[in-house]
Amino acid sequence: MIAVFYIASIIAVVASIKVISSLRVDKAILYLVISLFASALIFILLDTYYSTILYILLFIGGSVTLFLLVASILKINIDNVEKYKQGISPKIWLGPVVLAFILLVALIYGVVSTDYSELKESHELMHEMSTYAYILMVELAIFLLFGAAVVSYHFMHRLMSEK
Repeated sequence: MIAVFYIASIIAVVASIKVISSLRVDKAILYLVISLFASALIFILLDTYYSTILYILLFIGGSVTLFLLVASILKINIDNVEKYKQGISPKIWLGPVVLAFILLVALIYGVVSTDYSELKESHELMHEMSTYAYILMVELAIFLLFGAAVVSYHFMHRLMSEK
C-alpha cells in the first residue's frame, strides 16, 4: 500500500502543477479532477473516510461541475465560439486519462494486494476501506469512459465530415 500512496502522491502533485500551468480552462478542470481523485485515494489510504466522502461528493461532484458550468457560460466571446465549435478537443483528454488510468491501476493493485487477514482492526474498518476504494474505482472508471466517449465522438464526427 505504500507504493500506491507514493503513486497517488506523485499523480496529485503532477496534476496540481498542470492545473496551475494550463492555459485553457477546460484542460485545467480535467487535471483538477485527477488531482482530487488522487487526493481522495490518499485519504482512503490514511483511513480518513470522512475527508474521502467530502472529496468525492463535494469537491469532485459539486465544485468541478460548477467550474465546468461557469467555464462553459463564460465562453461567449465570438472568437472562442468560432474556435471551439467542436467542443473539447480529444488531445486535451490525453494527459488526464493517462493519469486516471495509472491511478486506477494503482488503486486496484492496492486493493488486491492487501492481506486483510493480517489487519487486527474490526471488520467494519475493512468494510469501510474497501467500500470507499470501490467507490473511487467506479468514479475513475466513469471518468475514463467519459474520456473515451469524447474521443470516439470526435473520431466519428471527423469520419462523417469526410464523407
